[in-house]
Amino acid sequence: MQYYKKQIFLLLSTVAASGFIVNANAANWRVTPSIAVTETYTDNVDLDSSSNQGDFVTQITPQIGIRGNGSRMNLLFSYAPNYFFYPGDDDDKHELRHSLQSSLNSELISEKFFIDASANITQRFLDRRRAISSEIVSRTDNRRTVQSYQFSPYLVHTFDAWASAQLRYTLGHVRQAADAEQTTVDTFFGNTLSHQASLSVTSGRRFSKLNWTFLTQYQTENRENSNNYSTTTVRTDLSYQLTNIFTLLGSVGYQKRNAVGSFANFNGLTWDAGFRLVPGPRTSLSFRYGNQLRGNTFSLDAQYKITSKNVINLSYTDTIQTFQSFAFDDISSVNLDPALNSEFISGDLTRRKKWTLKLSGTRGRTTYNASSFYSEYKSDNLALDEERYGGALSINRNLNSRLSIGSGLSYNLSKFASDNINDKFWSASVNMSYQLSKSLTGTLGYVHSDRDQERFGSLNGGSNYISLSIRATL
Repeated sequence: MQYYKKQIFLLLSTVAASGFIVNANAANWRVTPSIAVTETYTDNVDLDSSSNQGDFVTQITPQIGIRGNGSRMNLLFSYAPNYFFYPGDDDDKHELRHSLQSSLNSELISEKFFIDASANITQRFLDRRRAISSEIVSRTDNRRTVQSYQFSPYLVHTFDAWASAQLRYTLGHVRQAADAEQTTVDTFFGNTLSHQASLSVTSGRRFSKLNWTFLTQYQTENRENSNNYSTTTVRTDLSYQLTNIFTLLGSVGYQKRNAVGSFANFNGLTWDAGFRLVPGPRTSLSFRYGNQLRGNTFSLDAQYKITSKNVINLSYTDTIQTFQSFAFDDISSVNLDPALNSEFISGDLTRRKKWTLKLSGTRGRTTYNASSFYSEYKSDNLALDEERYGGALSINRNLNSRLSIGSGLSYNLSKFASDNINDKFWSASVNMSYQLSKSLTGTLGYVHSDRDQERFGSLNGGSNYISLSIRATL
């Protein structure tokens, strides 16, 4: 454990130093402090209780947002400690949960040496089969604070118009504040330290129709409660533009995945072939098929712009990862409740096959987002094998310059292979916001959620939340 603490201290120190090395005076800075006070009544404040309990919950959220944009640095930083007061609790009335999203992209030596870094602190549910909620005010022992940090320096060199090379190292750390916790049967989540080194060489302007990228990469995850997991990859990607709208795609390479006693073990040739079709400015389609994950698989990414402000996307991905590596992915879920659509918090390797369909756009004073997904999970632990279906819809409309209303609906259905039990969860919300002054905004909201599952009878039933909040931007 001491080793992990030293590594994360080194990571954070280096990230902080890299930000100050860059000439801060050359950037445009915007600092936005704010504070929100929210009073919520819920009829199910303790999700672990066998019977619903009502309570008025006070939430105080000070927040600091920093944005810096310059010719050689971009910084985004947002931190908010969420304080909760539960007057109806006889034992522990106070709770503090942290939230942090930050990223740094800096150019230390012009066109040569760069540093990317990120730090995130979020609240995640340990096990989807136990107590879950679409609202953060309810309490449960199934929620944990998860931190993820990443630091990535890289060098870039250009060989005239022939090619460009990038040498990159990435250090990542995922941890939770408490000790390692059992999340489900024979499954524990612990801290992880990952290292990745890569060298890529990409064709330059001299290559007009034929483009190529050569990649060699090594990655290892040192997992606290599981065997280490390492991947060695050597791959060449090729694309050849046959016409203005049609391009052939392909890759060939070698990969070795080393995970003791895991289905993810692999040592051999990888390849795929496909195409990219762009028949016009509104439509694009990319498809690949081949052997990438010890067995044939494919990938798909399609987009159609109905109008300049309305877009529909369809995608399919097939990946083998641990939760710790999923934590670094973009988790802006297609679900209105991102925490509910998150992966299991575990150290096990997981193969995830996922279809996603999204529709988003703006029409006049109305914005909307609609989405649906299907995911299939396969893991070393049968308890984590799952099929998941879901969908979400959100609509927001500005009635005038001060008043806006919004509504949302989300649905998740999980089918667990270990016991053939279905778990349904859905949530509906409506809210109204009014700008009281230039710096004050009031919001009134209502949320209803319901759950139907057979494993724990005490967790069935619905929850209601009525909230009133005032946010002041300083």
